[in-house]
Amino acid sequence: MHPDLEKLIQLQEAELQIKNYSDRIEQLPRHLAALEEKLSGALQSLSRSQERLAKLALEKRKLEGVIQDFEQKNSKYREQLIDVKTNEQYKALLHEIEFNTNQIRKTEDEILTKMEEEEKLRRELHQTEQLLQKEKAIVNSEKRAAEAEVEQDKSILGELQLLRQNLIESVVPSVLETYHRIARFRKGIALARATGDSCQVCHVRIRPQVLSQIMTGESIVTCDSCQRILYWKPDGPYEVSS
Repeated sequence: MHPDLEKLIQLQEAELQIKNYSDRIEQLPRHLAALEEKLSGALQSLSRSQERLAKLALEKRKLEGVIQDFEQKNSKYREQLIDVKTNEQYKALLHEIEFNTNQIRKTEDEILTKMEEEEKLRRELHQTEQLLQKEKAIVNSEKRAAEAEVEQDKSILGELQLLRQNLIESVVPSVLETYHRIARFRKGIALARATGDSCQVCHVRIRPQVLSQIMTGESIVTCDSCQRILYWKPDGPYEVSS
């Protein structure tokens, strides 16, 4: 094999892995945001319940104020009953007292309805808080795992970048320039393995004379179809087509 071909094979693999690990690291913020989004449903439900509870408390206070007003009126009317001079005045005051008493009962029923809603909301709020705590624990665990994985990726990436630099420095500049030129136009896949009598990436048949040159490994040979650098490695793994 040509002395630079083995290095180019290693270089291509290193650069593909560098891209893979770089993409994984870049995806971390989006991944963390997606994890946070998992909590949004429980948080919104919690917020709605808290807002409704606050509104119920305000409505109850207003209704209690209404009852207090009616009770004060009735107290005043009862005092006036002592001083009335005619039956008509007496009946009129009793009618007002009865009306206010009925309004007090209606208002008390409204308060009771709101108290029942409040009790139900408090139960739901408790359940939502418990669910939120569980989801927070799961999300925080997933966050820590994702961040730890990225830290490991960064360490591997650093090693790959160092390997890449060492390989670049060891390859003949003209060969390296050819490799980079092809890689730019072929999504990073500048080399292809010759398998049987065809290019493993584009699957175009290789002429016997060219195949012989590839097998001897004495020169850099490119595919007539996809222009990738071809190499012969009968017992090696196949590259993934791209």
